[in-house]
Amino acid sequence: MRTRSLLALVAAALWPVAAAGQAPRFEVPIDCAVGRDCFVQNYVDQDASAGYADFACGSLSYDGHDGTDIRLTNLVAMTRGVAVLAAADGTVLRTRDGMDDVSVAEIGAEAVEGREAGNGVIIDHGDGWETQYGHLRKGSVRVAPGQRVAAGEPIGLVGLSGGTEFPHVEFVVRHGGEEVDPFIGLAPGSGCGVGDAPLWSAAAMSRLAYRAGGLLSAGFATEAPDGDRARAAA
Repeated sequence: MRTRSLLALVAAALWPVAAAGQAPRFEVPIDCAVGRDCFVQNYVDQDASAGYADFACGSLSYDGHDGTDIRLTNLVAMTRGVAVLAAADGTVLRTRDGMDDVSVAEIGAEAVEGREAGNGVIIDHGDGWETQYGHLRKGSVRVAPGQRVAAGEPIGLVGLSGGTEFPHVEFVVRHGGEEVDPFIGLAPGSGCGVGDAPLWSAAAMSRLAYRAGGLLSAGFATEAPDGDRARAAA
């Protein structure tokens, strides 16, 4: 028994997780230049009513949304491959792979019922903290349950699986089974804006600076633009 306890202590010393009572600090969970190659499309919904609002009291969310969606500009970027990264050190709890990369607008919500998050990974960071990475590309999940991962380690690729219409990773944070907005953390602060104790690292907060909206891409066409064709173009 003493030997087993000693081994557990050594393992804990070699593999850092969130200390008891201390929230982890998360890095950006995608390998791209935020604001140029990828963009935050939706934040966690902070409006408890039938309406919706992001943490800055803006409109970049939708009713009941519980994650942070970081999207690619088009399907070409998805096909090239953009890595999804572990946001902090931890141990893989669950994974899912094998769902096709196809817009839910084409196949209907019934086709992904119960699997709306698509292909994904859930990581345990200790002390009740978990992160989930959803809508990954089919066949791209490269970790397995029980595997230890480090912050910044690739765990899959951005995809179009599950209940989505555009390629992105949905990053969800939970503590004790309850969703937490990483821009707010467990200390909400007052009014609109970042909370008193956000869960992002200082570097991640800088990269993820709030933008109220923006242009994904621009160009010229000789005919009326078509949304599907535009999303499939470089």
